[in-house]
Amino acid sequence: MDEIDDAILRELQRDGRMSMAELGSMLGIAPSTVFKRIEKLKNAGIIERFTIVINQKCFEHTLVAFLNIRVHPEGKPEVEAFVRDHQGILEVYEVLEPGDFFVKVRVQNISELKRSVLIPLSSLPGVKEIQTIISVRKIKEQR
Repeated sequence: MDEIDDAILRELQRDGRMSMAELGSMLGIAPSTVFKRIEKLKNAGIIERFTIVINQKCFEHTLVAFLNIRVHPEGKPEVEAFVRDHQGILEVYEVLEPGDFFVKVRVQNISELKRSVLIPLSSLPGVKEIQTIISVRKIKEQR
């Protein structure tokens, strides 16, 4: 990776819909060079996928919550499988403290959070504790 690759990544993170021509013009390189470099970054595993960011203001009735989950060591695989496969769970991180997993969830409301996430998750035998943090407003999200 060099400065051009860094610039390509930075601009794609800012606006993933930018055309090769726009990106090339901005960086002073040919669109074909941009394409080749993006392909190289994808093949190297640096770019995993392209995605979209949804404006949550358009979904006012959507609830974002964060869960700090503490589990018994032998229960980790089952908890990990649950959070990995649950459609409403957006991100999962294994952490050192104060829990074992830190999870970002998006659901319609608190009732759905309890019904589809908290109750089934807390019924898994390895779960010791779940701390729930309800988000009231997103200030910054960077991809």
